Amino acid sequence: MAKRKPRRSAAQLARDRRRIAELYLEGWLQADIADEVGISQSTVSNDIGALQRDWLASSLIDFDRAKAREIAKVDKLEREYYAAWRRSCLDAETLKQKGAPSDEAGKVKTASIEKTTKGQAGDPRFLQGVQWCIERRCKILGVDAPTEIKHSGRVRVLLGVDPDAV
Repeated sequence: MAKRKPRRSAAQLARDRRRIAELYLEGWLQADIADEVGISQSTVSNDIGALQRDWLASSLIDFDRAKAREIAKVDKLEREYYAAWRRSCLDAETLKQKGAPSDEAGKVKTASIEKTTKGQAGDPRFLQGVQWCIERRCKILGVDAPTEIKHSGRVRVLLGVDPDAV
């Protein structure tokens, strides 16, 4: 009778399944995956079954929760855009030091410091970012009216129906 291998630890099982998933999605045969990972073909088959069940479960997400998560991300980004907008509206200050070379290398004897203040109107790119956030939030929530799509040409031809036969 064949000697049975000890059970895989949770960490080893996770590593194996990650590798099995990669190879399976690349189209490898189960026997080849088993040789590559160092486990039996039947274990690979069982692991692929478990992976497929996990993939199915993860695809059945709660859309309301997913919407809320994405809206929270958009809200955070919008706050960042508004903060950047406010900073871009502040006066810009520059300092200019006037002086002569000092006896010490790399040093300057400061004769005067000139401070210049320039008013700014704000960077419009940040407001464009805010606008994008608003538009994205409306799309996620479905607030916008459906977009009307107009077509030209014959629908029957696109569907493979001979227009002269109808």
